[in-house]
Amino acid sequence: MSEYKTLIEQLFVKAKAHNIQDMEAYFSEGENFSVNIFKGEIEDYKLANSIGLGFRGFYNGKIGYSYTEKVSFDSIELLIKDVIENATINDSEDQDVIFKGASHYKEVITYNSELDLVSESEKITFAKEMEKYAYSLDSRVVACQACMFSSGTSNTLLMNNKGLTLQEKSNGAFSYIYLAVSEGNEMSTGFEFVISNDFTKYDPKKMAKKAVDEAIKMLNSKTIKTGEYRILLNNRVSADLLGAISSMFSARAVQKGVSMLKGKLGQVVANPCVSIIDDPFLINGEATASFDGEGVPTVYKEVIKNGELTTYLYNLKAAKKDGVESTGNASRGSYKSTIGIAPSNLYIKEGTKDFAQLVKQVSDGLYITELSGIHSGFNAISGDFSLGAKGFLIEKGEITSAVNQITVSGNYFTLLNKMMEVGSDLAFSTSGNIGSPSIIIESLAIAGE
Repeated sequence: MSEYKTLIEQLFVKAKAHNIQDMEAYFSEGENFSVNIFKGEIEDYKLANSIGLGFRGFYNGKIGYSYTEKVSFDSIELLIKDVIENATINDSEDQDVIFKGASHYKEVITYNSELDLVSESEKITFAKEMEKYAYSLDSRVVACQACMFSSGTSNTLLMNNKGLTLQEKSNGAFSYIYLAVSEGNEMSTGFEFVISNDFTKYDPKKMAKKAVDEAIKMLNSKTIKTGEYRILLNNRVSADLLGAISSMFSARAVQKGVSMLKGKLGQVVANPCVSIIDDPFLINGEATASFDGEGVPTVYKEVIKNGELTTYLYNLKAAKKDGVESTGNASRGSYKSTIGIAPSNLYIKEGTKDFAQLVKQVSDGLYITELSGIHSGFNAISGDFSLGAKGFLIEKGEITSAVNQITVSGNYFTLLNKMMEVGSDLAFSTSGNIGSPSIIIESLAIAGE
């Protein structure tokens, strides 16, 4: 990193000579690997390296952005030129901030050196074994549409001319299997995934079996009568719904008037059994970090505490507009990105009852295991949703027959108040940083036959 620090220092010197005042540079480099297996052969294989430098600074009181993928001294003049041009056309009335740094940052672990020692051939073998085992488990397995493993390592460096210098190294991996089973004229699907930077957590046989079992259980499914049902929401499904609505916690969304949570700080917005945590220090969390995209120290916070909305999520610009402190939630997708707002590891706090106890408590209702069409059937601003669903009936405290071809409708903000019980089985969705336990919902509208 020393050569890039030297380059950035030179960038600051030359930018100051062009009357650029407060300024910041964000450097990142990374390596990404992915493989997908189809019928025992490599269908898709990628190994890519990335590197880039983002630069922003104030010129005549306005901030400008620029970036380059050619990280060299030859790019300095172009970076400066683009910042000046960008600042000149910036007509935003909101005031950006370059952070001077903090005296303390909590130490977190985001890198596992053991993962980088796993060879490409081992990763490929893992994916092949997962697919092979899935086919061996049951003759009704007819296709593995996806059987993949991916991993990546990144290094980031954040520097500004106020004395801030922060570095972070992280790595992670993701594996996913999605398959179909067929019996007679009926077909159903199942999937499983793992997200972790610990390769020992990846068990090809365990993942394959879970996907196959899930698919087989959905064979001979039926629809049910239209009506209101008490619902047990699967933990990953609940996490997907929370992820779809998570932008509503952003202070920028509130300030723009596109969040249903506007004006509700200090008010009860959910059942008292519900607390929603934003935890940047979660061990092995996908978004664990000691500082955010602006270099502000991250902090643990209960966004909703026992049903009460306690805070919005802020970056420096939004915080300055509201006259509050940043919550350390500035987001930066890459060196190309402007500054946004996003949660770290956001999840509904787990309760004390295990899954079996939740099923007993529901007594008679519906266990929803999958929702489809979240990207098209969910309005992230109003919270309204109408989504295809499948799952199982719960009768007399027992999970019974499979249910498919139904639609579940409602409003997420109403749903928060209808949550009756939160389980202890916290799990995270495929996004990696949004989680939830299984949850009992008092009632939801189901459209069936």
